[in-house]
Amino acid sequence: RMSAGAASLVGAASPVPSSGEHELTAWVRILAGGDVALLVSQAEIGQGISTTLPALLAEELGADWRRVRLLTAPYRLAYRNPKQNWMFTGNSESIQSFHDLMRQMGAAAREMLVAAACARWHADPRDCRAADSAVWHRPTGRKLGFAQLAADAARLPIPASPTLRPVAERTLIGKPLPRVDVPA
Repeated sequence: RMSAGAASLVGAASPVPSSGEHELTAWVRILAGGDVALLVSQAEIGQGISTTLPALLAEELGADWRRVRLLTAPYRLAYRNPKQNWMFTGNSESIQSFHDLMRQMGAAAREMLVAAACARWHADPRDCRAADSAVWHRPTGRKLGFAQLAADAARLPIPASPTLRPVAERTLIGKPLPRVDVPA
């Protein structure tokens, strides 16, 4: 069992989201209860990738790390190594190969959630931010949880060039996190 405040490894992902789950990108699923399922395509062989790769996704997404659930990815071309173009784990290259892709996929999902919130509020995306698994409207203080926005966001196109968060906004990367794989 995971300690409080930590993501948890919960099993294998089905190739298609279950009822109540909404896939925003191949790597990000929003669950009905508000948890965020992040898919991990690389095997953990002791270097901490099952913590680091999801942390990159969660950071860009604005997910509450305590509400992140990790799922092992099924076979799908989206999960191949972006540098080698095939599915494998090895050569100590998971972080360097997937780093940029994880950030982009997290940022893309964040932009989709923000767009869904802005459509409801008739708001400007520049007035909104994603944090703690919710989208917040700065001028009014309104917020909508990811689960409330997931169905609408999942219908949007995945942004090709999402804006990445600046280093100053990081809350996970570069900070100590409990290893997700250790309790199992």
